[in-house]
Amino acid sequence: MVGWKMLGKEQGDRQDVTAIITAMTDGEKPFLRDATAAVLADPCIGQVIICVAEQNNWLDSSLGDLAHDPRLEILKMPLMPPGMVRNRAIDQVKHAWIAFCDGDDIWCEGKTAIQLDYAIETGSDLVGADHYLTDEHGKILAFALGRFISMPSSWLVRTEVMQEHRFNGSLKTGSDGEWWCRTDGAIRKSRCPQMLLKYRVRLGSVSSVTPSKRRKAQIVYWASMPVFNLAVLSISWGLWQLTRQKKYLWHKSWGSQSS
Repeated sequence: MVGWKMLGKEQGDRQDVTAIITAMTDGEKPFLRDATAAVLADPCIGQVIICVAEQNNWLDSSLGDLAHDPRLEILKMPLMPPGMVRNRAIDQVKHAWIAFCDGDDIWCEGKTAIQLDYAIETGSDLVGADHYLTDEHGKILAFALGRFISMPSSWLVRTEVMQEHRFNGSLKTGSDGEWWCRTDGAIRKSRCPQMLLKYRVRLGSVSSVTPSKRRKAQIVYWASMPVFNLAVLSISWGLWQLTRQKKYLWHKSWGSQSS
């Protein structure tokens, strides 16, 4: 089988991925430029849709010279739940694959090229990736285990799949988790057990009220202390190594598995 690196090189000129970046609140303002720069630097990106609130007045100043990239499109809309925002952006997608990115997260180098290779290798409709936990300043503090569900910012998914299986636009939080469970057995999902996302844990994000985000905030809190920093990083790395696999597990709290 052809190796990932060779496939990545071949796919680097294809640019058949649309990135959807969501930045609907002022909380993403300090981070959006870095998020957008990482997306634009990805070798397979042919279109970037940035979703912002219709009253946004800081986008141009935040993006700076990145705003002139011809692949960039701005989609303004009223404030609405994340699932509905992503659904609207999906209607504007021009390419065969979609990669999501929250406006405060950072993709690691070569993210979608690695995932496209993996999708071909596994015949997958969705490839998720593993992620680091960072503080608000972007410093890596821990490895996340990611055994059950991957963060939407790490997804690479076929456009036709997202067009057929839309997010639940009525949910204020958790539309990604609801989508993940609802599509179980309907699409082929694979886990690419590589760290391809830096997930920023910060105050004031939409998901801050969820139990999962609160757990991540606690890990980052302890890892931010010099006396615990190396221990948290080392222990989380070891646990990640022990739990790495190519399939996602079904969490018992989700009820009966459909597949």
